[in-house]
Amino acid sequence: MNITIIGAGNLGRKLAKSLSNEEHDVTIVDIVPGVVENLVDKFDIQGICGCATHINVLKEAGVSTSQLVIATTESDENNILICLMAKKLGARKTIARVRNPEYNAQFDFMRNELGISIMINPDFAAALEISRILQFPDARNIESFANGIIDMAEYKIKEGSNLAGSSISSISSKLTNNMLICAVERGDDVFIPNGNFVLQINDKIHITGAHKELASIGRALINSKNKTLKNIMIIGGSRAGIYLSDMLMALGKNVVIIEKDRKQCEKLFDLIPSATIINGDANDHEFLDEEGLENMDAVVTLTKTDETNFLVSLYAQRAGITKTITKVKNSKLSRLLDDVGLDTIINISDITVSMITQYVRASENASSANMRTLYKLVDGKIEASEFFADKSAYLINKPISDLRIRKNVLIAAINRNNKIIFPGGNDEIREGDLVIIVSKDQIINKLNDILQ
Repeated sequence: MNITIIGAGNLGRKLAKSLSNEEHDVTIVDIVPGVVENLVDKFDIQGICGCATHINVLKEAGVSTSQLVIATTESDENNILICLMAKKLGARKTIARVRNPEYNAQFDFMRNELGISIMINPDFAAALEISRILQFPDARNIESFANGIIDMAEYKIKEGSNLAGSSISSISSKLTNNMLICAVERGDDVFIPNGNFVLQINDKIHITGAHKELASIGRALINSKNKTLKNIMIIGGSRAGIYLSDMLMALGKNVVIIEKDRKQCEKLFDLIPSATIINGDANDHEFLDEEGLENMDAVVTLTKTDETNFLVSLYAQRAGITKTITKVKNSKLSRLLDDVGLDTIINISDITVSMITQYVRASENASSANMRTLYKLVDGKIEASEFFADKSAYLINKPISDLRIRKNVLIAAINRNNKIIFPGGNDEIREGDLVIIVSKDQIINKLNDILQ
């Protein structure tokens, strides 16, 4: 697919890497020459230097023959304008990154009347993911499938855990087969485990389970007694923080927001009057203590700087806070933070890349339109995807044991009329099923791709 990416910021760079690795023809446009040159040297892509709101720059970038134009500049208005110009020049489909909540309500108009295929709001997507994570205190990360009926959760095996030294098959039998361990991260390695795989301390395991049972599964897995999180402190009154506050208060949570900028605090008072808004610097640990840090069940750091998010989360964790969630921009920092023992780490750009990659794969050809969900996990080494099984799938109505499934591919769960099946060899996929596939180092565009 011919894809043009406008903007070589954090998101644009990650998209260039992801989409070029999937062998798409990628052109990236940015106003900074050095950034463009670096990306062209690093990846198999083309680069154009210039302002993409100028028609001649878009023409030079070849948007007239682009099957997809993705606008990721820092300006919502520029992204919308670029998509409109690209569509007028002949681009087949367009995606605009839009953060202003006011534009969300206008999406139907922009899609139907202006031809913008998708508007993606990364801050809303991040807030939604954080909200899911906070419902399961023991999990490091949560991904949702089948309209929220099935979840995939990540847990870390800590010192003293009964799981260390246990095989996958023995763990599954103890939990009456109502879950499936579908991936294990060990250091820099990732495994799609079989029943004989033995877990070790510091392994990170990814399990699929029914949403309504996942909390009890997690507690049983790691022998936890964590309570439901009620009092949440959010550091940074960003757009993501505003979205998250609304979601949490709708769930009956008590929300406290710490924001350094007084003018932003005044806006927060108007936007989310039910939250407690406190003006102050979260880098001052004495200030946090005075504002009741010890009474919080969870702390979520959403400031603009990785360093502040890291330090505040570390202080909160050492103060005994049950759950910390740390936003980072620098992917390389994520590994360091994991090594020092921080709980949950999220990268908003990574969330957005997964969403756009899903759209690209589903749009590539008609036969792949049955992809419903895609998550990139463990720095993209693992993918969890959800497919609708229609009559074009070769594998329907055949026992799974008879299928020649590719190496490092696992059928993690089947949703059949809201009944969840964690399949064994005698189970089969039927037309109409929603099927969750977990794969390592594989590109799965459609359900048939899991076969050799």
